[in-house]
Amino acid sequence: MSNQLSVLQRATKDDVRSSPFPHIVLKDALPKDLYRELEAQFPSPETLKIDGSKNNSRWDYEARKTRKNHSVPQLWRDFIAYHTSQSFFDEIAELFYDEIHSIYPDHFPTYEHLKSMKAGVRSSDSHTTHDVLMDAMLSGNTPVTTASSVRASHIDNGDKLFSGLFYMRPDDYDAIGGDLTISRFKPEYTTLKQRADLFRDAYVDDQYLECVETIKYDKNLLVLFINSIESVHGVTVRRPTDKSRLFVNLVGEVDPPLYLKGTSQQPRYVSPDYVSPGSSRGWLKKLKRKIVG
Repeated sequence: MSNQLSVLQRATKDDVRSSPFPHIVLKDALPKDLYRELEAQFPSPETLKIDGSKNNSRWDYEARKTRKNHSVPQLWRDFIAYHTSQSFFDEIAELFYDEIHSIYPDHFPTYEHLKSMKAGVRSSDSHTTHDVLMDAMLSGNTPVTTASSVRASHIDNGDKLFSGLFYMRPDDYDAIGGDLTISRFKPEYTTLKQRADLFRDAYVDDQYLECVETIKYDKNLLVLFINSIESVHGVTVRRPTDKSRLFVNLVGEVDPPLYLKGTSQQPRYVSPDYVSPGSSRGWLKKLKRKIVG
């Protein structure tokens, strides 16, 4: 599959930033003509039957729905299809292998291992037959009646190998706020246990963090990062506005997860042999361990 639709088509390894966690920020990620076409054809929330009445609420329209919805313009269906494809995963593997291996050497011991992973579409395929489940969601935040952050500083779920945000700021968007923050723990929190103790489920209070970078919500802007317990990010407060904040959300999920988090436990990394409760692959992993001995 051609990468002419890819948000990574202009990315190089020199664009990858390692601190405070591996990420890439690409301005003008797509050729201008392609971006303009996508922008002009972005389906309205009403077309997707999104409830826009809630204050500053996040909504997502998953790839599995886009595939079936022929009212979504063909260009968008092709764009979403590419970003849930094996080809797109291969681009990420090529770009980020060194960083992925550095964080997760036991999960991804070699480049060949990462490249051999079979990609499928989240909520359509399963981890029984695929190694990484991709999604590319038409997403947005609804208008704001009361100033708020749609999501404060946090980490994503531990089954996400990567997360990406392709920002599509509308021409008439004049709202204040809604920018992405990338943070690191303050230097006095040196150990994983110290850092893990600061979490409340997925969230960390900003008093324990240093904001390294604030990425302005903009047009044709990609932010993509590798997830870990260090990958703390958030969204700044949006002031009241009648405008929606539009973007595409990219994810790739693996099983077993890379780390666990929850209301009853601080985040912790897990081994490649960990079997998720109720995992579709659980019985296969148990059988393999029994055969291997």
